[in-house]
Amino acid sequence: MNFLKVPIAAALMATAGAATAQTASDAQCILVSNVFAGKAKDDNAKKVAEASIYFYLGRIGNQMTTAQLKTLLDAQSKTITQANAGPTMNKCAAGVQAKVEMLQSLAPKPAAAKPAQPPGR
Repeated sequence: MNFLKVPIAAALMATAGAATAQTASDAQCILVSNVFAGKAKDDNAKKVAEASIYFYLGRIGNQMTTAQLKTLLDAQSKTITQANAGPTMNKCAAGVQAKVEMLQSLAPKPAAAKPAQPPGR
């Protein structure tokens, strides 16, 4: 039975590492989205940034405490620079757009309209 503990523990650790990396990326998106929502001059860019804040905030696990979230945001704020903020925001917005497109792909497609027949035919 002990031989099963090592593979199970390794699998759980790998999953936790991936989840932590995802949460760190989501925290970066929250931070840059918040900045762009406040400073964007273009209304459309501002709306995208505002929507991104809520999208990525919703991806942070419910089990996270306020202290854990603050620690995460503080740590990720150190990784964002003037040089990488724009590309990070673009990556975050692309993530939101991909999910919107996925949701839209589930909507029923309208039936194609039949071409109009000329009168008398």
